Amino acid sequence: MNLLIYSLKITPRLNYIFDFILIELLGISYSFTNDLDTFVNSSSIKIQYSPNYTSIPNSLFLKADKLLFESDIKTQNIEVLSWRETKAFFKTDDQSFIPYDIFAAGFYLLSRYEEYLPFEHDKYGRFGADQSLAYKHNFIKQPVVDIWAEYLKVELLKYYPKLKFKERKFHFISTIDIDNAYAYLHKGIFRSISSSAKLLLSFKWNELIEKIRVHQGKSVDPYDSYQFLEKIHSKYNVPAIYFFLTAKYAKYDKNISPDSKQFNQLVKFISKDYEIGIHPSYASNRNVNNVKSEKEKLEKLSQKEITRSRQHFLMLKFPETYRNLIMSGIEEDYSMGYVSVTGFRAGTCIPFHFFDLEANETKNLKITPFALMDVGLKDYNRLDAEEATKEIEKIIENVKKVQGLFVSLWHNESLGNKRKWENWKYTYEKMMKYTKM
Repeated sequence: MNLLIYSLKITPRLNYIFDFILIELLGISYSFTNDLDTFVNSSSIKIQYSPNYTSIPNSLFLKADKLLFESDIKTQNIEVLSWRETKAFFKTDDQSFIPYDIFAAGFYLLSRYEEYLPFEHDKYGRFGADQSLAYKHNFIKQPVVDIWAEYLKVELLKYYPKLKFKERKFHFISTIDIDNAYAYLHKGIFRSISSSAKLLLSFKWNELIEKIRVHQGKSVDPYDSYQFLEKIHSKYNVPAIYFFLTAKYAKYDKNISPDSKQFNQLVKFISKDYEIGIHPSYASNRNVNNVKSEKEKLEKLSQKEITRSRQHFLMLKFPETYRNLIMSGIEEDYSMGYVSVTGFRAGTCIPFHFFDLEANETKNLKITPFALMDVGLKDYNRLDAEEATKEIEKIIENVKKVQGLFVSLWHNESLGNKRKWENWKYTYEKMMKYTKM
């Protein structure tokens, strides 16, 4: 059954968000018309999406905010209010069949509109969670766009009980970033001697002893969690994606040499059973040629075409970062999330396409959001392993409520069960178990 939407003007923004909410989330086919006679005479299910109400028999009305009819970028007047079990904004009126323009609000969140506006960046130049509307109004831990779509479904069924919707199912993908493949091994003579001297001069005797034991083959390198990951993913039948940093050594890019035999072996070991992607370096964020060369390096090592990425340090700058990825042949990015808080940066747990606000068009890059990060749980929120387990379960429950996709972000070093990460491998396994419940 087709849904017919009347709008005075049909814009790229309108097409983008109606596609996501109606087709992707709800599975409803629809079409637009800006011809009033066609709309009035149609026997389809009809919704007027307009700033002004017109009395038309057998149709629903939703007061449209101006956002989807604009093509520029400017500060929006937003008032966030409570709606059932969540929050919403862009309030409609009493004649509307739902109290908020969820299409305009959804577009604001998915497009990352607020990240194109002036903001106070952190020391790395990033947009922080504390700058976001969702954080300020305490709805960041809910996939609100997905929840709004469920509310829309309930209201449509009141008027059209025979309307059929997509049946969604909860899914989980574990993603692993390999920023630094090994703590001590395979670093080269200069880096190894330099790091030993630093440990000695800073009186870090335990780490120095650990390093010596690792080099003697008496202890496992604390970042070498690859066998554990292979076993745990196989045990719980969990799909995993590994992102490799292939840049040369720099201030913020400190992996072992991508030209080393050991790095080559690691890439081949992981890529034989799992999907892999590029972890574009910190230095590449402003240089598309670096992204291309790092991607080519991973393709050469793995003998696979690389189409996935996640930014090192989650370095996202709109729209430049995503434009550079597209130019480099990347088709899917996993950087959409925050390090400092758990939750949903774009208001959804469902993959969506990048909408370039400056170009005012949908681009061929799929964005898969993640909901939590190991470093965020421990270092930013100062949770211990048990507290982190509880927080993870809360986020998983919020994703399960909308039958969405839960994506986690961990690092090989946090699963080595050494140093500050002792016991966190058990938190990781508990997360696996909870997704199966």
